[in-house]
Amino acid sequence: MGVANVRITNIKGNRNDNVEVKENIEIKSNFKIDSIKKEDKNLLVVNFSFDVAYKPNVGDIELKGRLWYRSDELDKIAEEKEGGVVLQPDAIREVSTAILRESMMESSFIARKLRIPVPIKLPEITAKFQSTEFKKAS
Repeated sequence: MGVANVRITNIKGNRNDNVEVKENIEIKSNFKIDSIKKEDKNLLVVNFSFDVAYKPNVGDIELKGRLWYRSDELDKIAEEKEGGVVLQPDAIREVSTAILRESMMESSFIARKLRIPVPIKLPEITAKFQSTEFKKAS
């Protein structure tokens, strides 16, 4: 089944107006799976954090959240060991993708509200165009 739900539980965002920007702004984002626990025979709860850092320091964004992963074959996917849970590679990929997608979307909304650069490289058109005539608007 896979990822059942993702919830952001804590949001922190700061804008630093005391920094003079003289060059390009470098943006680094990173997420971490903080902890995992089996909640019942087919449900896994994943606690995660996500950070966005800017250089120069025009601001920062920190998120914490929780993801629920459901599978009828959870015993094959996640094995409890002393002090931890071992996840299989396919589950790690699915969980990580969901965390990254949700966190990037949420941090982009926060960055726009703070008026700092969004942490996603937005697409741009690089094709070479010829002069084209368009219909005149009325």
